[in-house]
Amino acid sequence: MPRPPSNRNATVSLGKVIRFEWRGTDPIDSPENVQDPDSIRYLYHRVDSPGYGYKPDFDIVGDMNENLWRYEEDWSPWIYYRAPGDSGRSKVLGMQEILELRRSHIFAVQAKDEAGAVTAIFTRGVNVRQFIVSVTASPFLTVTAPYIGGFQFTGTNLRPEKRDLPPGVELNFRWWGDASAYGGEITCYQYGWDVADLNNPSDWGSDCSPYNVNCRAIWYSGVHTLFVRCVDNSGAETLGQIEINIVPFTMDRNLLWVDDFPSSNFLQQDYAMPREDEHDAFWLALCRRASGFDPARDVHDAASGGYNFAPPKIGTVGRYKNIIWTYSSDLLSICWDGIVRFTPESQIETGSQLVVNYLSIFLAKGGHLLTEGRSDRTGGLAAMLQPNAMVFPLNLRCEITGPREGCEGDTSGVYCMGYRDYCITMLDKVTGTFRSDSDMRMRREQLDALEYATRADADSFTAGVPGLPATLTLWEEITKAGRYFDPRVRGFNYVEIYDPEYWMTQKQAKSQGCFHPMYRMRTRNVVSPVNNAAVALWVTKYDGVVPDVESGVAVAAPSAHFGFELWFFNRAQVNALIDLIFEKWGIKAG
Repeated sequence: MPRPPSNRNATVSLGKVIRFEWRGTDPIDSPENVQDPDSIRYLYHRVDSPGYGYKPDFDIVGDMNENLWRYEEDWSPWIYYRAPGDSGRSKVLGMQEILELRRSHIFAVQAKDEAGAVTAIFTRGVNVRQFIVSVTASPFLTVTAPYIGGFQFTGTNLRPEKRDLPPGVELNFRWWGDASAYGGEITCYQYGWDVADLNNPSDWGSDCSPYNVNCRAIWYSGVHTLFVRCVDNSGAETLGQIEINIVPFTMDRNLLWVDDFPSSNFLQQDYAMPREDEHDAFWLALCRRASGFDPARDVHDAASGGYNFAPPKIGTVGRYKNIIWTYSSDLLSICWDGIVRFTPESQIETGSQLVVNYLSIFLAKGGHLLTEGRSDRTGGLAAMLQPNAMVFPLNLRCEITGPREGCEGDTSGVYCMGYRDYCITMLDKVTGTFRSDSDMRMRREQLDALEYATRADADSFTAGVPGLPATLTLWEEITKAGRYFDPRVRGFNYVEIYDPEYWMTQKQAKSQGCFHPMYRMRTRNVVSPVNNAAVALWVTKYDGVVPDVESGVAVAAPSAHFGFELWFFNRAQVNALIDLIFEKWGIKAG
């Protein structure tokens, strides 16, 4: 009958203007064979006890069942069930009627069939709702923007959500309101930037209209606040505010290494993991191949550099043209997870995104990014997903909230970093939590492990990059007999996979035009469904953008992503690979 509430048998708080809806059925000759009732009537009534006046604990529904005559004058006229305008199936209460604030009321509906028989029993949660008219009910307003996530507001507490952004980023905001929790309806939205006087219509950028549901802005300096007002049919409103602080992006330094791969200096035995000093030495040697790299200045060691597992600030990121970000897995890379974690629109709650994904912004500004690390289980680009959605293979566009059939529902995954910036459609793993679909029966970790990676020469972009090593083989130290990754035992399984052909075919999905594999994997056993799947990519979405730098030289170039940690691979091949990428970035030391 009336909507809402969720707990249909309770006395709930509803707004000053409430839409009630109902559905009636009239059995003909069996419970399964039904038709519409002929007509309905409704009543609303304060919870009064006869002879005593208002008494909220009075069982008014029980009294109606015993003494219906007492309420006869409160009923509306009988209304044809199929009357125009849905007047026989809904009623907006509170526009002309007087509902006393903070008082308990009931709303009831009675149906009549063609023969004149009427509903005889009244039951809370079926054809009666009991409610209190709330003074404070106000819409839930959700505001989203691709780079900065989503926010939810209710009421007019005037406290803005604050985000730091670089200059020149195009912000595309959209919003929607919901008043169904208290039976209301949204009537209009109004927005404006830096509104000085909320009561002055000329200070707003728009009138209040149901069609004002988005806006666009680009800021180059200063602090600017977006105001969004959402009003319901009772006049109750919610005011959302998002404050944007523009942080300069000078991009005057060559290379930043974000070491987000915490380890320890344990006794090295089986090479399942690098020690902290081994991993540091490996990457510092690679970073020194870049001109101007200073380990004392250009390293952000999240775990042991005094940063207390905090990511670099957006102001620090804005000093660099190029960034290498190495991460781990299984919740060890707190920085990486916090930056790239994406909140689907259907799961947005107040404060749901605490950190701006400034890596997406950095790419859009023409910065170059190399991302890689231990990518099994929840690591790698899977860190974009909410924990309960990390079930693979997963279509980022259609299944951002977890595996499901078809591509209906929440498709906001198109705004996540993996889909929008890295151009990945399908995410998969060698080691992880897998679907239970019958199509998965061929997946076996012992078959799927990586033997080596081979250059993706069939890709037009990769084919146009001379000097790229033809193969990436595992480092001989980790494949010796008795080592953890001895190929005769298990092979290398710290791997994330992108757009695997077997699953793309199963789901009739196509890769995006900007998806450019750099390397494909050769599995431990060639019968594996993921043999020849992409495990390293060129990130070309913004490769034509020249960074706007204050000093030095900047070039337009692609970024790169590897679904594994390069420490585990052949040193000479990795050196050649990094040299080639640094050459493209224009920072290779002479």
